[in-house]
Amino acid sequence: MEILDETYSIVNFLLKKVKEEERENIEKASQVLAESLENGGILHVIGAGHSAIIGEELSYRAGGLVPVNPIMNTDINVYHGALKSTEMEHVEGYAEIILKAMQVQKGDVVLVVSSSGTNTFPVEAAIKAKSLGCPVIAITSVEYSKSLTPKNKYNKRLFEVADIVIDNKVPRGDAALEIPGFQMKIFPVSTIIVAFIAQTIVALAIKKLVEKGVEPPVFLSAHLPGAQEHNIKVIERYKNRLKYL
Repeated sequence: MEILDETYSIVNFLLKKVKEEERENIEKASQVLAESLENGGILHVIGAGHSAIIGEELSYRAGGLVPVNPIMNTDINVYHGALKSTEMEHVEGYAEIILKAMQVQKGDVVLVVSSSGTNTFPVEAAIKAKSLGCPVIAITSVEYSKSLTPKNKYNKRLFEVADIVIDNKVPRGDAALEIPGFQMKIFPVSTIIVAFIAQTIVALAIKKLVEKGVEPPVFLSAHLPGAQEHNIKVIERYKNRLKYL
């Protein structure tokens, strides 16, 4: 069980760093999201490759927000061709096309997820979303990103162009565990850490709405009594803007 102890320690260490060092930025992100939701806005979640998983993580979840619009049915996702998704991260103009397809509007919030934060797609997504009048929240690894050269025409990294930056503390290369006798590190940690950050932002935003006396649009588990009636009612308000429903 030595591996279990090591992986548990790694995750705990990173989560503790996020809790201690990113509290203010998470608070800012939740405030921006709460204000947008109160005014009828949508949370759009954008990420390439495995970062796109966070959009799926936040959408259609029991106890989670209804107005979450994830990128899922695109060529930037691993499950639509892993090698292709890597290549698509470098295609100029693709992020802008996605934003249009998602019908991103002024006042919506755009969450861009990319631990490395140097490829064209995440940087372009942040820049174009800001030009539409949307506050942009980035979840990225600042140290990891600083160690890489930007691979986009803007010569920028994601943390340099977003409005609010939350550092996920993920190490360079994502993998965090060393195995004696093996040269490469294993155990990628970004999805675990980013999911925690993203769900915490949502939870804080919901709390802020409740404190203001605003009914938060939250899904009820389909397995619980009254779920169908409740969920149909809250979905009705947003169904024209949520592409995955």
